[in-house]
Amino acid sequence: MDTVNRNAGTGPTRRTPQPATRTFKLGRAAFLGMVGVGSGALFLGKNVSSSLSNFNFAPGAASVNGFTIYTVTAGYPTVDPKAYRLDVGGLVSKPISLSLEEILREPAVKETRYYQCVTGWSVNNVRWQGIRLSTLLDRVQPSATAHAVKFYSFDGTYTESLTMQQARQPDVLLAYKIMDQPLSRAQGAPLRLVVPGMYGYKFIKWVNRIELIPAPIDGYWEQNGYDRDAYIGHSNGA
Repeated sequence: MDTVNRNAGTGPTRRTPQPATRTFKLGRAAFLGMVGVGSGALFLGKNVSSSLSNFNFAPGAASVNGFTIYTVTAGYPTVDPKAYRLDVGGLVSKPISLSLEEILREPAVKETRYYQCVTGWSVNNVRWQGIRLSTLLDRVQPSATAHAVKFYSFDGTYTESLTMQQARQPDVLLAYKIMDQPLSRAQGAPLRLVVPGMYGYKFIKWVNRIELIPAPIDGYWEQNGYDRDAYIGHSNGA
């Protein structure tokens, strides 16, 4: 559950992100063991199909590798990796629907960045791996009226958006790996958005749909008092 933080003066009323109800902690070795089942072959081209059956969407803890895990629903959503689809459409000429296997065959991109939660904690040198969002945007051929990108989570609740300019930055990824290991279920498997330079609430988890739209919208946390343009040091009262 989320708590409410009522700021002094005329500041906005904000719901404060709270960690998932699981409160135990895992050490690094235990975490890597949990998410690493079958990972040796997972990202090796022709072996993708055989390894999908071993993709581990194990439930995560409230704290993993320095990350506090948040969810706005009861628990973590589940998906069969073989049935998973990423749909990209909206104001486009060529909508696409990609399987996880097809996503993993795309050229992999790596980014190592500082991660900052709006609640104050941070993690240095986070290693992400995934595909560039701009690559997918090029494939679907956005219309001239598409000026923003909306993201949906298969938790059925969380949404987010970026302007087209923000979405096309070369370091914006749809990530499937963190710290050289597949995302765990708690950390957004199979795919989550990564927007370096923005607060973590923009890193929407469990992405299964992307829609190109005329203008940015307020996502889940923006509707609860946070800034749409979530750049660290330039938003949320910074």
